[in-house]
Amino acid sequence: MATLTLYDLPEEVVSRLEQRARAHGRSLNSEVVDCLSRQSAANTDPENWLQQVEALRAELKGGPIPLDELVAATERDSH
Repeated sequence: MATLTLYDLPEEVVSRLEQRARAHGRSLNSEVVDCLSRQSAANTDPENWLQQVEALRAELKGGPIPLDELVAATERDSH
């Protein structure tokens, strides 16, 4: 495993990460690793991202999102 050192993080970012870590019952380091892992996977693997969206919707008891709606939302959010 690699080691990454971050400098000059804004306090509000650290605070939000600490809150997320507490909410998920893990250390700050584990939360940062999870956030970075999810973000890098979502940006490089669209199939993985779609699977995560569908899993979340199932968790929230929503029905499947039509692909055209996902594409439109992704295009809208990227601008």
